Amino acid sequence: MHHKVLLKMESSKEYLDQLAEIRRMMEKSNKFMSLSGFSGIFLGLYALVGSYLVWNILGKITMTESQKILFITGIATMVLVASLVTALWLSIRKAKRSDQQIWGPGSKQLLFNLMLPLATGGVFVLLLAAGRFFQLIAPSLLVFYGLALVIASRFTHHELYWAGVTQILLGLVALALPRYALFFWAVGFGGVHIVYGLYIYYAHERESRNSRR
Repeated sequence: MHHKVLLKMESSKEYLDQLAEIRRMMEKSNKFMSLSGFSGIFLGLYALVGSYLVWNILGKITMTESQKILFITGIATMVLVASLVTALWLSIRKAKRSDQQIWGPGSKQLLFNLMLPLATGGVFVLLLAAGRFFQLIAPSLLVFYGLALVIASRFTHHELYWAGVTQILLGLVALALPRYALFFWAVGFGGVHIVYGLYIYYAHERESRNSRR
């Protein structure tokens, strides 16, 4: 009798383990895990370079308000384009190495949940610019970007959640200290991205890279 109970318990444990494994596989298939840690590092470096150019050039050259806005917009656009191209290229490379679809359910969910708050933030920033509330633009970008990361973290590495929370906090501090908004923008888009990218690489990618050698 005791032996039968033990067998039943073992079979129940195996059944629960199988269910847990199936659940993990389903969760993994609904997540996009091909975000490269290197993309975060490069995004951070681009942001730091852009911040340096804005800070250095605006401090040395006399410009009208409209010229400053055009200059900052141009730098921000170049940083955005370079970031998107780099992130896409590195994600495609990683997806191919790990045999994951670059355009599957996980990547679609990730993109949709990123774009909704980012698009809302973009419209909000344009309205701020139209109302000439220029000091609120950098903090607002941090807050909306942080919200996008928090929401999107459900569909990729969970560490993205804490990166998003950090961006939101930096944005709120920048709102309270608008004079230092560019500094907090550089810390958020530059420093946080680099730290996040390094963590993702060492936590999730280095071991798999070494195993393939």
